[in-house]
Amino acid sequence: MLNRETLVSIMVLTIILICSLTSNTLAVEEINSDLIVFSGEPEGVTAAVAAAREGKNVILLMFREKPGGLMTYAALNFLDLNYDNKSRNINHGIFSEWHQKLGSSISFSPKKAETVFEEMLAAEENITIINLAELKSVKVKAGKIYYLEAEKNNKSYRLTADFYLDASQDGDLAAAAGEDYFIGTADINLKNSWMASTQILKFSNVNPQKLKKAVRNNKYYGSHFRNDHAWGFSNFGKSYQSQNDNLRLRGLNIVFIENNGGYDAYINALLLFNVDPLSEKSAAEAKKSAAVEAELILKYLQANLEGFEKAELNDLPQELYRRESRHFLTEYQLKTQDLFRQKIFKDTITLASYPLDYQAAAQDYPGFVLFNPEYYGIPLRTLIARKNDNLLIVGRSSGYSSLAAASARVLPPAMNTAEAAGIAVSEAVNKNKSLLEIVEDEESLKKIRSALKINLNNYPAEAPIIDDPQLLGSLERLLSWGITIGGYNNNFKLDTVPNEKEFTAIILKIMQKKEADNLYEWVPGSLETLSSNKKLTTTNALKLLLAAESQRVLEMNEDQYFNKALEMDLVPDKLIVVLTKKRVMNRKEMIILAAHYLDRFETPSDLKAIRGEYFD
Repeated sequence: MLNRETLVSIMVLTIILICSLTSNTLAVEEINSDLIVFSGEPEGVTAAVAAAREGKNVILLMFREKPGGLMTYAALNFLDLNYDNKSRNINHGIFSEWHQKLGSSISFSPKKAETVFEEMLAAEENITIINLAELKSVKVKAGKIYYLEAEKNNKSYRLTADFYLDASQDGDLAAAAGEDYFIGTADINLKNSWMASTQILKFSNVNPQKLKKAVRNNKYYGSHFRNDHAWGFSNFGKSYQSQNDNLRLRGLNIVFIENNGGYDAYINALLLFNVDPLSEKSAAEAKKSAAVEAELILKYLQANLEGFEKAELNDLPQELYRRESRHFLTEYQLKTQDLFRQKIFKDTITLASYPLDYQAAAQDYPGFVLFNPEYYGIPLRTLIARKNDNLLIVGRSSGYSSLAAASARVLPPAMNTAEAAGIAVSEAVNKNKSLLEIVEDEESLKKIRSALKINLNNYPAEAPIIDDPQLLGSLERLLSWGITIGGYNNNFKLDTVPNEKEFTAIILKIMQKKEADNLYEWVPGSLETLSSNKKLTTTNALKLLLAAESQRVLEMNEDQYFNKALEMDLVPDKLIVVLTKKRVMNRKEMIILAAHYLDRFETPSDLKAIRGEYFD
């Protein structure tokens, strides 16, 4: 039997051994560089390559094993290209280089995309890759990121740099560094709402030629087939009845990829609602539901879609295609109005032209196209963090309003902004300047634009889509809250006559979004009762506005409506003459009237900052 002294000695030795093993297990490697890029998304790869080509030492910190992110792990293999008015691609630079290596098509093999990203990284000697790493902490000091702590297997890293760049989908580094953000459509007062996630489905043993023939014979309404890509099929999607209320099959978007003499089909169409974009648990549960539904969709396709009779369902991609989560508050918040005015900023670093295509957020909140700009500029300030002056944020979580992000989030301009960020960091290091000083440095901005082949001399400072000084301000204010839309063709139907129900719906949206104090519980019912599908007249427009203000309109004479509305400041100066006459209103007049009512209510204080109204 061991005596007390022996037991104590054994315990001490054991503790020493454990501490020694722990010390070895948690050995810390310190690495310093010019730039740390967080995440191997396409934007992260682009930023790292851009800075490395400028001669800067770069650490690419990835939590995945391979680069490519959304394009590879979620299998989103279709590009939303941005074109000019002559159908030419407007996004160049490293994006164009990557795109050409893929074959210059709008669709591609996820594996090929991954390979090209790897080759681009391997070609740069100045890039150190730390993959499969977990970001453990971010140390902030005196308005800067001081260092990062990361862990891989049993090894810890302490990483320091002059600048840091967050290229992750959700802005996890920026959030950990204390940057402010909002989630989803909170900036238009739709809280706990964001675009649906998608589970991309992959099928093998399909026959694209058979589907192409059926499309050309108009078997499927509103469907198209070009090269290796088919899209549309809206009625086809609507006729499918999901077994899960949180899932919906929209119109099909199909990419065909040749594989060993046959073809695989990637279908981007299965929308997943109520998936918390920041919760791994929520995503995992959604993936389980999608896997069950995928088997039913397979049977539906086999029975109803030409070329899919013998289709087989492959393993689902590892990750969901998540369109939206955090939106960060950067040095400038790109607003819907900026896109509508097709604004070119002094610090514009790239151009974009994709429509503001906001995907469905719920079964009862369908997607829409707000409008379709011919072009607009993205300023460098939208990438620069406000609290940490050595941090940039690139990708879908950059400083965009939720509705502006519906356009700016797509890959080509996102990769352009990442390249611009990489060059901006290089310029800041070379010139010993801050990022905000680079914003004012015309020589540095010219260097960025040259790399991206942008000539701003071809563009005016502003070119509003609707260049009507009477209407412009009113229309863009309603657009900024998502209250009216123009669609792909920017058709706001200005000369058509709206009906009373339309005006009622706008009034209620305004009151809800602005959290009007006078939106009493009886107001919606009262307005619904007072309105019909009849054409909107000046008399009834005033009547509905007065009713929204809880005025006893049924006890008033119609001739009293105008004076009462004027007294309550419900009549804009532009419409004083119009509203004195009893006649039908056109949509332009209704928009001006509605925007005036919108301005009646103060924007809630918590929304002012996240809407970028401090820039107005």
